[in-house]
Amino acid sequence: MKTVILAEKPSQAKEYASAMEMHSIKKGYIEIKDKLFPEGAIVTYGFGHLVELCLPGDYGEEYNKWSLANLPIFPEMKYRVAKDKIEQFSIVKGHLQKATQIIIATDCDREGELIAWLIINQAGINRNEKKVDRLWINSLEKEAIRKGFKSLRSSDETYDKFLEAQTRQKSDWLVGMNLSPLYTLSLQEKGVQGVFPIGRVQTPTLMMIYKRQKEIESFISKKYYEIELKGNQNKLLWTARLKEKQKFDSKESCKTFLENEKLKEGKQNVLVTNIQKEMKETQSPRLFSLSALQVVMSKKEKVSPKKVLESVQKLYEKKLLTYPRTDSVYITENELEYLLSLKESYQKLFSINQHLDHVDKKTRFVNSKKVHEHHAIIPTKKIPSQTELQGLTDLERNIYELVTRTTLAMFAETYQYEETTVDLLSNNVPFAAKGKVEKLLGWKSILNDVVEKEPDESTIPSLELDMFIEMDLQVISKDTKPQKAFTEGALIQAMKTAGKELENEEAQSILKDVEGIGTEATRADVIEKLKSQDYINVVKNQLEVTKKGQQIGKVLESDKLFSSAEMTALWEKDLKSISEDALTQDVFLKRIKHLVKSYIKQVPQNLDNISKETEWQEMQKVQSVGVCPNCGKDIVDRGKMYSCVGYKDKSSCSFTLMKKIMGKTLPQKDVSLLLSDGSTRTIKGFVSKKGNKFDAQLKWDKDKITFVFPNKK
Repeated sequence: MKTVILAEKPSQAKEYASAMEMHSIKKGYIEIKDKLFPEGAIVTYGFGHLVELCLPGDYGEEYNKWSLANLPIFPEMKYRVAKDKIEQFSIVKGHLQKATQIIIATDCDREGELIAWLIINQAGINRNEKKVDRLWINSLEKEAIRKGFKSLRSSDETYDKFLEAQTRQKSDWLVGMNLSPLYTLSLQEKGVQGVFPIGRVQTPTLMMIYKRQKEIESFISKKYYEIELKGNQNKLLWTARLKEKQKFDSKESCKTFLENEKLKEGKQNVLVTNIQKEMKETQSPRLFSLSALQVVMSKKEKVSPKKVLESVQKLYEKKLLTYPRTDSVYITENELEYLLSLKESYQKLFSINQHLDHVDKKTRFVNSKKVHEHHAIIPTKKIPSQTELQGLTDLERNIYELVTRTTLAMFAETYQYEETTVDLLSNNVPFAAKGKVEKLLGWKSILNDVVEKEPDESTIPSLELDMFIEMDLQVISKDTKPQKAFTEGALIQAMKTAGKELENEEAQSILKDVEGIGTEATRADVIEKLKSQDYINVVKNQLEVTKKGQQIGKVLESDKLFSSAEMTALWEKDLKSISEDALTQDVFLKRIKHLVKSYIKQVPQNLDNISKETEWQEMQKVQSVGVCPNCGKDIVDRGKMYSCVGYKDKSSCSFTLMKKIMGKTLPQKDVSLLLSDGSTRTIKGFVSKKGNKFDAQLKWDKDKITFVFPNKK
C-alpha cells in the first residue's frame, strides 16, 4: 500500500515526519519509515491554498474589465492552481495519483477540509476509488501525532465540512464578484470615485463600526446630577447614594427634591438602619477560545487580533499550545488528566507556589459533550526550558504565560470576599452604600494583573446598627457619555455576539447558535481586509471609518440585509442544512444567484433615492491619498492601483502605482508617506519569488520604487 499524507504547509509536514522513526527530505515531499506504515509512506504538502477559484477574467476576455452590462456573472465555477504554486501542485498531484491510501492531515477545521479536497479534486482523484482517511489532532507533539495516526477517522466523517466550506466559498465569490462591481460602477456613475468591495461578513462588520462612529459623532453630552453622602470615619473615605438611584436632569430639579425632602447640602447626622454582611465567591475565568484570547490581549497589550492569531499559531507549531482556531472553552477528561500530572511543572515555570488541588468544580471547564471539533487553548505536555521561553518573542511569551496561568487557575481556590451593604437615613430619606473586603485571593493571586480589574468599590468602615454618624451631603454634577469607539478586540467580541439587535427572532437564534458572524479563524482576517480596502484605520488603538468607508456606509444604511448580520443568519441556517444532507449545494447557490439578480435591479434605484444634492456633493469629493509626483494633482484609489486623477482618460498624466507589490498589499498610510516623504515605514510581509517573507521600507528613487532593508543603508 502506498500511503500519501497530505499536509497543509511545509512546517506541518516536517512535524509529522519528525514524529516518525526515520525520515528523508526530498523536493516537495518527505519520505518516512515507521512501524505505523510498514510499507513506507510520504508526506507532501501545499502552501496553504494550492487551488483557488478562477477569477472572472478566466471565463472570458470581456470580464477582465468591470462593466454593468456584464452583470450578473454566473459562470460554471471552476478552479485553477495559483501560478506561483504550479510546481508544488505537480509534485503533490503525482503522489496522490499513485497512492492507494490518502491521509488528509491539513488543519482540523472547515478551511483545512476545503484546502485538502480542492487539491484532491484538482488532481483528478475520485474519492470513492481510493481509501481516504482523516488525521484529527489538537496538538503537534510527537505523542499526539502518533496517537492520531493510530486512530485515523474516515474522511466520510468530516467530508460535510468540505461541502459546507465550498458552498460558502462559492457563495462569497458570487456576492463579491457581482456586488463589488455593481456598487462601484453605480457609484462612479453618480460621480463618486473609488472601488467599493462588498462581502457577506466584511460589509456588516464595517456597518457595525460605521453606525457606532455615527452615534458617537452625533452624541450630545448632557449634564445630570446625583445626590451623594460622603463619609470620612477614621480617615476612611466612602460614599453612599440615594437608594432609589435617582438622577436629576437639572440642578433646579435636584434642589427641588432636596427642598421637598427637607435636606440640605453640607454636614449632617445620618442614622445607620441596617448592616448586612455576606460571604461571596467567584470562580476563575473560563479557559480560552481564540476570540476570547484576542479580546483579552487587545485590552491588555493593544495588539491586533491578527497578530494574536499569528503568535498562537507559532506557539502551536512550537508544540507549546494546543490548536489555536477553536471556539470552545472546554476540555475533555483526557486533557484534564495530563494537566493534573504536569501542573507542578507549569507552576515551577512561573514560580507559582500555592497549592492547586481544587478539581471538584471541574464541570465549569471539563465537558466532553461541549467539545465538538477542538477543545479550549491550553498548554501542551511540552514544558519549555527558561532558555526556550526567553527565545520566544515578547508577545508569544506573554500569550503562553497568560494561557498557562489561566489553565492553572481552574485548580485554585475561589476568590472569596465579604460584601457589606449598609442602609442609611438622612432626615428619613434612604441612602445605601456597598463595599467589600477580600478574604481569600485564590485564583486571583495566580493571574495577577492578567484579568480585567473590577470597578473600585468602597471599603465600608466599622459601623454599628442605630448609630448616628456625620456625613457630608453633596450634589454631584456628571456628564452623559457616548459609547466607546470599537477597538479591534471589542469588534471581535461584537462580531461573536452579532445578531442581538435583529428584529427577526429566528435570525437571532441562529446567530447565537453559530456564535455571530465570521468564524474564530476568519474574524481577524476580516478586520485586516477592511483595513487593506481603506474602509477603516486604527487610530490610538481605536477603529475609525475612513471617508471611503463613510461613503459606502451612507449608501448601505437603508439596506436591511447587507448592513446587518441577518444575511449571515440566513446563510448559516442553510449551510447547516447542507452538512445535514437536508439541502444541496446547487439549491443554495440558486438562492444566492436570485439574491444577486435582485440587487442588480434594486441598487441603481436605491441610489436614486439618495436625492439630496448636498449629500451627493459631499460623497463626490475625491479622497486623495497624496500628490502626484509628475503633475501635482491628486492621487486616488482605482481598485488594483492608485493613479493620478488625470489618468482616467490618459490625456494629462499617466502616473500609476500598483497596490500590491511582492505579494503585499500596501497600507494606504504608507502610500501617502511614499508620495509625501519619499519613503514608507518598514512594511512587514513582502514575499520574494522564492516564497521567502521579508520586511523592508519602500523608497521613491528617480521615478522608480526601491527596497531599503532594516539596518542597511
